Amino acid sequence: MKSIESIPPFIDLFWKQCESTPDRVAVVQDDCSWTYRELRVQSCHIAESLRTAGVLPGDRVGMCVDRSPIAIAAMLGIHLAGAAFVPLDPEYPAERLRFMLEDAEIKTLIGHAKYRSLFDADESSTSSENSIATLNWLEASDLIRAENSSTSPVREDYFKLTGEQLAYVMYTSGSTGNPKGVLINHAALTTYCEADMEVYRLHASDRTLQFSTLTFDIAIEEVFPPLLCGSCVVVRPLERADSANELSHIIDSLRITAVHLATAYWHQWVDLMVATGSRVPKSLRLMVVTGEKVSVDHYRRWQTICDHDVLWCNAYGPTEATVTATVFVPEADFAGANMPIGKPLPGYSAAIFDKDLAEVSVGETGQLFIGGPALADGYLNRPELTHAVFIERPSSHGEIQRWYRTGDIARWMDDGNIDFGGRVDHQIKLGSYRIEPGEIEAALTSISEVKEALVTAESMDGQTTLLAHIGLGADRLPTNILNKETSSELPATAARIAKHLREKLPPYMVPTRFVFVESFPKTINGKIDRESLPDSSHAVVAREESLVEPQSDLQRQLCEIWSSVLQVPQIGIDDDFFLLGGSSLLVTQVVARVKNQLGLELPVRDFFANPTIELAARHIQAMLGDESKTADEATAAIQSQRDRLPVMEAFFLPSGAHDLFAVHYSPPSRQTRQNRAVVLCHAYGHEYARSYRNLQQLAVHLAQQGFDVLRFDYAGTGNSHGNALEASPHVMMKNIRDVSNWMRQRHELDSVSLIGIRLGATLAACSAATGINHRLLWDPVVCGETFVQNLDQLHAKTLTNEVRFARPRESSSIDQAYGTRLNHVVRRQLSQLKLDLNESQDAPATTLLLSQDYEVPGIDDSPSSITGSVIQMDDEIGWDRPELNESAFSSPGAIRHITQLLVDKLDGGSAIEVQS
Repeated sequence: MKSIESIPPFIDLFWKQCESTPDRVAVVQDDCSWTYRELRVQSCHIAESLRTAGVLPGDRVGMCVDRSPIAIAAMLGIHLAGAAFVPLDPEYPAERLRFMLEDAEIKTLIGHAKYRSLFDADESSTSSENSIATLNWLEASDLIRAENSSTSPVREDYFKLTGEQLAYVMYTSGSTGNPKGVLINHAALTTYCEADMEVYRLHASDRTLQFSTLTFDIAIEEVFPPLLCGSCVVVRPLERADSANELSHIIDSLRITAVHLATAYWHQWVDLMVATGSRVPKSLRLMVVTGEKVSVDHYRRWQTICDHDVLWCNAYGPTEATVTATVFVPEADFAGANMPIGKPLPGYSAAIFDKDLAEVSVGETGQLFIGGPALADGYLNRPELTHAVFIERPSSHGEIQRWYRTGDIARWMDDGNIDFGGRVDHQIKLGSYRIEPGEIEAALTSISEVKEALVTAESMDGQTTLLAHIGLGADRLPTNILNKETSSELPATAARIAKHLREKLPPYMVPTRFVFVESFPKTINGKIDRESLPDSSHAVVAREESLVEPQSDLQRQLCEIWSSVLQVPQIGIDDDFFLLGGSSLLVTQVVARVKNQLGLELPVRDFFANPTIELAARHIQAMLGDESKTADEATAAIQSQRDRLPVMEAFFLPSGAHDLFAVHYSPPSRQTRQNRAVVLCHAYGHEYARSYRNLQQLAVHLAQQGFDVLRFDYAGTGNSHGNALEASPHVMMKNIRDVSNWMRQRHELDSVSLIGIRLGATLAACSAATGINHRLLWDPVVCGETFVQNLDQLHAKTLTNEVRFARPRESSSIDQAYGTRLNHVVRRQLSQLKLDLNESQDAPATTLLLSQDYEVPGIDDSPSSITGSVIQMDDEIGWDRPELNESAFSSPGAIRHITQLLVDKLDGGSAIEVQS
């Protein structure tokens, strides 16, 4: 077995990989893509920023960031600076975050701007050097080096680490009431990565999905091993939900080859594919399931829906053994009743000892121990606990070997695999989390009215939930405790307790049901007699107000579905799904049952926005348009709505060197077709992000009025992943001419109309497209030079303001348009662009649609100078004022004016009267 001193740190191996494959893509998310060379440059830039900020080798640096290329560069940059990273979950309560900051002595924290308020100092802050009040906050987006940066070259070197030095601290649940920090050194990280690459057969052509939250060590598995074999880490897109509904589409659309999922999530995904008749995506070649016991029934279902060779692995491993310690790969004819956890990874050791630390024979049960250089150093600031669970024992060769006591019961099987048998203690596995009940119990007993507390787990239908037993004392306990019909004060008591817990614990550690007793029954030895505690049939859920019964058939049907999914007997219409123990996985179950049992479509994102029965029912009724509809009538109403929607077709059409991605909206029926077409020319940069929703809505409205509508959002580049190096205003204008001709020829029309917004309006006006019936220009760019200057200043600012339909993209360069990267040549050419409304005699009619306070010099005082009209809207959009971002999303005036103009005025292509 290798010594820790002889194992190189991960960062050394990563550096060599960058030199070996500098131009391969290392990490990608949405439209941000970095090669290995670019990732190393960004990481070195972050390391340099950390050193400038005072970070020293051996320091621990906090990270509170979303999944992103920046997060990966930050982890590497922290290592390059000789420090260790500590992931912090923004979902954690402030008290828990404060504890972790102080426990890890974090002085510097890299974070996204939206999480800054979580670390603001308050009255409870101390004056110690590690308090929130003295925290050095580094904005994540500011640490990224712009592509065309004119600053001095990045120092591409790093602090020379050794295998013994700390790589990261991962916090897990602790039994004392606070989380415990697991210390992973560089030798452990390297040992794990090399074993991972060997067992999972990783190679340079792989595309691994980075799906997990960064505070769960599956994220280590998703990021670090792929970066040592030259493959690509594909970070889950920002706008994609984490529901099982989305997963197949993400894998398909992003050509994912390797996926690592928590067991409960994988179970849910398999159920969904079976229920919908879907198959395992063809691109997938590696499926790793980890976190808790795998259902053999689900593995059998997986086999029935998987039509190609996939390396399926059941992985087991505590955080203390660096992610994964054993892996089981079933043979094709696997027929076991239980899913084993496999054999140790290369470089790891496994042993099963009895209570006297003697090895047990094959088939006998004992406690599983893990050994090898991948073991953690121990727990941060917890020497007693470290000594208790990390033990030293002489090997058969007389050498002293270090082992980690997992607390899991196991046995060796005849074929050398390990069979998992549960827990020695009362630790709970909930989803992918290991929970120490003692931490929850300590939080409970800190509440004055709670005298005793015991937390257990209960599994029903494959779903595990937390159950809290509360001893209140005789003076606080209602006499009718076992009569839930009359104990109306108990749900309110549970609600107060749950609220207190949510201020101290992560959401997944807050029990969903509570059993109240006067005091706990005891054994003859004075210990709690768990067998004599009231069972969960006496449990109540947290409810601040009295239960409100369902009032309609739809509410009653939804309550029944919720009750079945949540395993909660009574559901009130005001109960919050997530406060009852709901999760994104369970949302998927509810949505599937609503569809199967009621025949109603309820999008997952709509469920999150309407988390009570009353809100969900009201939302469904609003979609249907009639509160009195039965389920059959509701289905008919939905079909009727669908019949009124346009037919959408996405495709590529030829235009010069690039095929253009386009979306065609056809009228819903032949009866409504007007034999007229419209081409929509979009805005660019931050203005695209603000007007995108409008163009979608406008396309639907116009198609419903009988127009054939074509939207092509990537003029000059082809599509969102296109290369803009050959783009120019001339290419963009040629694209407009090409698609206009294509629409006219495809539908055998005499002419089409152009609708342009901002830069798209200016390009439409200057394109000299033939056969154009009318041009409608919404707030066209008058001066290209001013536009480009504003693009630099406002793009990043707009996209960090939590704008709907354009979530923050801290990784974006300031000169990056939404979906398009504009190079300096394009920018120079755009700067020279001028809006010219001096119409020739054969120019089409033109209408200017101007927002409030928007001016086009030269035409405001003499609108007759153009063939058409000027329409001044009441809407204040303020393209140069990002604080008004919502206006461009909800500009009913624009849609109303445009639709009315085209429907009423364009039959003969005549000029339109000037309006004000």
